[in-house]
Amino acid sequence: MSKLDKISNVLDPHFKETDITKLKEVKEDMEIIFVSGNQRFLSFSYDKELTRNEFPKGLFPFFNKGEALVNSFCDYVIFSEKEGDLYVLLIELKKGNNNVTKQLSAGKCFTEYIISTVNRVYDLNITPKIRLISIRDRHIKPKQMQKEINYDENNFHTFCSSKFWLKSYLK
Repeated sequence: MSKLDKISNVLDPHFKETDITKLKEVKEDMEIIFVSGNQRFLSFSYDKELTRNEFPKGLFPFFNKGEALVNSFCDYVIFSEKEGDLYVLLIELKKGNNNVTKQLSAGKCFTEYIISTVNRVYDLNITPKIRLISIRDRHIKPKQMQKEINYDENNFHTFCSSKFWLKSYLK
């Protein structure tokens, strides 16, 4: 069983997808074409409609909703494997100058918890390569060629393209 299969087994099906074609932020009215090619991935998104029956207290029922930023989260967590390594891409889509750091940090904390759970359940020692990606409307370039992706010392990258080519980010 692959690392992706094991991660998929511990996540609720309501939040995961394996066939997305766009990264969307409905509140910001933004979307980017997502190109996976033949690269296998698992997308986990928190921007889902939550029914009162299944989620009566929301996504994080154990947190105080009155405390600022407690329920803040990045838009996408994408898991993928390349050459035996597990990559986790944390993605935040934003318009304007609002800071993405808090949402990406929250996504990183939750991702670390997911990986710790997989390691505990399957008696493994997976150490993922976590990448933080900001997609801002002002950096989206129409009909841009695929570019080399470079991360800074904090594994952060600002998207500056027209499409999100998954394989380019697995490094």
